[in-house]
Amino acid sequence: MAVPVLAIAVPGCKAGVREARRDVRAFAAEHGGEGIALAAIELAVSEAVANAVVHGCPGGRGEVRVEADVEDHELEVVVLDDGPGFTDAPRPGLGLGLALMREGTTAFQIRDRPEGGVEVWMRFPLES
Repeated sequence: MAVPVLAIAVPGCKAGVREARRDVRAFAAEHGGEGIALAAIELAVSEAVANAVVHGCPGGRGEVRVEADVEDHELEVVVLDDGPGFTDAPRPGLGLGLALMREGTTAFQIRDRPEGGVEVWMRFPLES
């Protein structure tokens, strides 16, 4: 049996955030996501892609990649950018995005990518 997969690249701008949220929400709903679980997925993807746009696509240049698959009634989502990765430089914002991303997950990690950029990895139950 094939594992359902979604792989998209969106522009590094606000429209890209909306597009990624919409596509991942539709994919999750198609594979059993509903209610609170679906809302948590939608919020986390929005936050992860928004962070990738702000920190990984300076000046709106570049793209953000989003990959998702479904296994064992869970949705795995990976958001990738090609930005500078983690730095000690001050960052704009209140810092609430990470907590919002983690909400509703069964597993969550953020890491620098060896080839540059950041990867956000999240796993969600598809049932509320």
